[in-house]
Amino acid sequence: MIEKILKKIDGRGYKSYKELQGMTYKSRGLLFKIVRVQGDPFAPPSVVEVSAPLKVEEPRPYEEFFLRRLHGELRRSSSKLGEGKGGLLAVPKPSNAVLRRSSVRALRESIKFRIWVGLPSRGRRVLGGAAEELLLERLPKAVERALREREGLEDWVRTWRAQQELRSAMEGAGLVAFVADGSVLPRKCGDCDDPMEGAVPFESPPSLRVELETSLGSFRGMGIGKGITSVTGPAFHGKTTLIEAVAKGVWDHVPGDGREFVLADRRAFYVRSEDGRRVVGVDASTFLKLPGAERFTTEDASGATSAASSFQEAVEAGSRTLILDEDYTATNFLYFDDRLEGLYDIKTVETVSEKLRSMKEKGLSLIIISGSSAPIIKKADKVVFMKNFLPHDVTEKAKLINVKDVESGYAFPRERELSYPGAERVKVRGPWLESRSWTRPVKLEANIHLEEEGQLAFLAELLKRPFSGKAKDLTVPDPWDLCTAPACSEVRAEDLAFALNRAPGLKAL
Repeated sequence: MIEKILKKIDGRGYKSYKELQGMTYKSRGLLFKIVRVQGDPFAPPSVVEVSAPLKVEEPRPYEEFFLRRLHGELRRSSSKLGEGKGGLLAVPKPSNAVLRRSSVRALRESIKFRIWVGLPSRGRRVLGGAAEELLLERLPKAVERALREREGLEDWVRTWRAQQELRSAMEGAGLVAFVADGSVLPRKCGDCDDPMEGAVPFESPPSLRVELETSLGSFRGMGIGKGITSVTGPAFHGKTTLIEAVAKGVWDHVPGDGREFVLADRRAFYVRSEDGRRVVGVDASTFLKLPGAERFTTEDASGATSAASSFQEAVEAGSRTLILDEDYTATNFLYFDDRLEGLYDIKTVETVSEKLRSMKEKGLSLIIISGSSAPIIKKADKVVFMKNFLPHDVTEKAKLINVKDVESGYAFPRERELSYPGAERVKVRGPWLESRSWTRPVKLEANIHLEEEGQLAFLAELLKRPFSGKAKDLTVPDPWDLCTAPACSEVRAEDLAFALNRAPGLKAL
């Protein structure tokens, strides 16, 4: 049937390809459906969904394993045909994070992929023979080859199972994070997924080492318990590398990443300053002693006010584990040097260091890089000193630090009623989202939990939709169900709240 249509429309105008919309066909034992047909050779490519018979033991590791093989096979099979995107066969390159994606879905007896296909043309005229070869030969062969190679699949399944069991064991042990001995934390480059060759493997201090049991064996490593943990030490000795690995531990990672068993509370959130960010009606009064701070609103937040707002927004959205790095957070939000008291007759910011005990009492846990924040180090339950890329427990030594003990109470933010109208044609532009409905972009680079462009693409889809309610009530659908193209990757409700809080058009009551 599809061959007849391609022969009929051969040589016609490009829009004749629309006759393929919704068609199904079989090739090499695989079932294909043409989900979307592009209207122009230079427009975003068409989407073809393929279903293959496959006995699936565990959906998530199967999805990750076969998607990566499909990505490689499609790259090798893709070649230019005519003009524009003609001849393209592709799925987005996945990061090392284990995420639900709109490009793959594993079921008990089958696996499905959504694939970008560039339908070929010349002079905006259909190349029917080339399209037939692309859809009926080249594409099916690539999928077939991707599913044929299964070496290493068992290891992916074991790794994923161990991660799930470790997360349960962490919760039972009262941990908010776990860093397994032998983990490789540094990356090959600043924007690379690959582990750095020759990096010093992580080794827990004996006093902080825990052993977590799973059905696949025991795992030893550094346990970070509930409460306040300070990470300190000299510059260039691994503090930020450790803290960022922990922050990315909200996601599982694939075998070979080096951080497979670096795991954190799924709802943990990394907070930093963002000069110039938009803030809408946030109750930051526990930190900011300013008129109207209980409904703090600005189009141009400073370092301290942006950090205070982001902290409270994360708590409002449900996070109870907060991660901070003094290199990226305004100093006057973290601590106050009491030697300056004689110069100040007014105080507009009550700092994190003043509220640590109160935060802990109210169920918050903080992991803070505090290389020069003595008041934070003094009050921390555990102090990890990074030296030569290895951690050392200096908690007892830190208790001897002589600083003034100032304490003020922490208050949870008042919950806002949010109203957001949605937006038209939200697009990804680097680390930003843009829309003609907005007067300014939504900047997402401060959210280090986002590991791949597909997560930005999913947030773009989510921000097209209106929302009314409280931040804690935000829910995120499965990317497969919302996105018909293979572009979207999973985000958390906390990540959606982060984007929503920065979106033009948001109002808060």
